[in-house]
Amino acid sequence: MALPKGDDRVVSTGLADRLKERQQASRRLRLRRMVTAAIIVLVIFVTTWALVFSPLLGLRTQKITVVGSDGSVSDKQVRDVLASYAGDSLLRLDTGRLSTRVSDSLNRVRQAQVTRAWPQGLRVQLTMRVPVATVQGPDGYQVLDNEAVVLERVVEAPSGLVTIMPDGADGATGPQTISAKQVAAVTQVAGALTPQTLAQVTSGSATEAGQVTLTLSNGASVVWGDTQDNELKARVLATLLTSSASIYDVSSPHRPTTRSADGATAAPATPSQAS
Repeated sequence: MALPKGDDRVVSTGLADRLKERQQASRRLRLRRMVTAAIIVLVIFVTTWALVFSPLLGLRTQKITVVGSDGSVSDKQVRDVLASYAGDSLLRLDTGRLSTRVSDSLNRVRQAQVTRAWPQGLRVQLTMRVPVATVQGPDGYQVLDNEAVVLERVVEAPSGLVTIMPDGADGATGPQTISAKQVAAVTQVAGALTPQTLAQVTSGSATEAGQVTLTLSNGASVVWGDTQDNELKARVLATLLTSSASIYDVSSPHRPTTRSADGATAAPATPSQAS
């Protein structure tokens, strides 16, 4: 059956309209996608700027907290070291580099650990160097830790520290110098002692070969030997000091001996028994 005249034009017009609508819908979809993408990019940009470059997370030095100091380093000193980072976003800060900067800038600090304290602060945990010995220098006395790091210089030797003396084993009577090697040997030994034992030691000396001898406040002496097994020797010596003697020999910590004023020698407890 033939279509009525003019129906072909109606069909053509309907198809054209649907095609046009479909094209318009496609354009609207593309536009919505472009707008959505632009909004996402803008949000990412604004968020990144706000977090990384704006003052929102910028470091404020007054919000830097310091813990672990023994009083020789003030909070202000630590904040001054980190002052150049004020205003920088916490996200941009390299906490490892900041930790190193604090420990390198303050010689009383053995180690520093910097962590973020959101939103605008830092927490600085300090591990301090402990003074254990002192040695006389041309400009007074140097206070040293167990690594022979000079912590400070003072006019008079502080009490409670081991005074490093020249080695008198060679019988020299004139002025004697103390080498860096000798200083390091004594400070290593002093740093290994328990606080109770360290309080009883008044002075120490070392030969160039690294053989260390300590003198106690009661006049007794300790034959320490070299700087191997320092922790073991320290434990053994702490046990030996519970008995009276004039000489305590821990140079062979597995076979320590003591000698009394009358020359009698004893072999006290073994290290395993001492511990």
